[in-house]
Amino acid sequence: MLKTDSDLDPAGFDLNLLRYLRALVDSASVTRAGVTLGMSQPAASRAVARLRRQFADPLLVRTGRGYVLTPLAEQLAPGVRRALAAADEVLAAAIFDPAIAQRRLCIATTDYGMSTVLLDLLPKLRTAAPGIRLQVDPWGDDTVAAMERGALDCALFADGPLPPDFHSRRLFEDGYVLICRRGHPLLAHSSSPARGLLTAAAAYPQFAARYPGQQGLVTDDVYRRLNMVPAPMAVEAPYFYAGARVVQNSDLVAVLPGRVASIWADAVGVVTLSVDIAALRFEYRVIWHERAHRDPGVKWLRELIARQFVAPGAHIAPQSRPDMDDASP
Repeated sequence: MLKTDSDLDPAGFDLNLLRYLRALVDSASVTRAGVTLGMSQPAASRAVARLRRQFADPLLVRTGRGYVLTPLAEQLAPGVRRALAAADEVLAAAIFDPAIAQRRLCIATTDYGMSTVLLDLLPKLRTAAPGIRLQVDPWGDDTVAAMERGALDCALFADGPLPPDFHSRRLFEDGYVLICRRGHPLLAHSSSPARGLLTAAAAYPQFAARYPGQQGLVTDDVYRRLNMVPAPMAVEAPYFYAGARVVQNSDLVAVLPGRVASIWADAVGVVTLSVDIAALRFEYRVIWHERAHRDPGVKWLRELIARQFVAPGAHIAPQSRPDMDDASP
């Protein structure tokens, strides 16, 4: 007599038996099912005995043509295959293989992060994970909230306080340089101390970068940050390449973070002069919310980003929860 629905309690069923049941209905053999799963003959016999008790059906019977599945076993076969396929899909979500992964990852950054981090990352990403679609969004007022609700996976940001439940990983430290065109009169002061160089540069109109802050875009005025006499601001824009080009073709000068200034200086042929002042140095980091902390795909992306800035043989810096500034390069 078959068990009723109330007798077949799913909550009491040993799900480990499902894999043996699939092997059994696929092979119509107790022994071959056990071999498929690497089980000994006694273990396979115990498994089929438990299944027979569970379903009150022999599942496999001897005939003149050998062993065949019972009607109930044939009825169970499609369902058990679907159940195990669903289980494999659930378990696969916790394992990330970049070579075969098919998903979208979302990161927010400014022009600074795009230039210093992502431009070099993109070819590596395409090689390691051709199925990954990377969506890059600009940093904005909603970026932190977007990470909290899962619309963004992570972001690139400078040092400063982080809200609760956020993590970060240090990528590198950067400082500032002054850039000007070749042959600029300011080059006569190139050997001056950093503040003396800035004082001399203040006589010329300036290009200044703008970054997202807590209340929208703010201008990165290093003179104000150093409590120095302000310089005339001729152009303020959130695009470093624009700054390099306008400096290249005029007497404007710019004081910019060193890494991005070097990139565009090489591209357009302008001169960089070091402004090594401790108050202007900052750390750059990748940050993410607790909700994405254990996501294997997001974790892989964070580690891929961090490995770009680790010397061969060195360890990646541990994650932390440092503070976050009002403005971000």
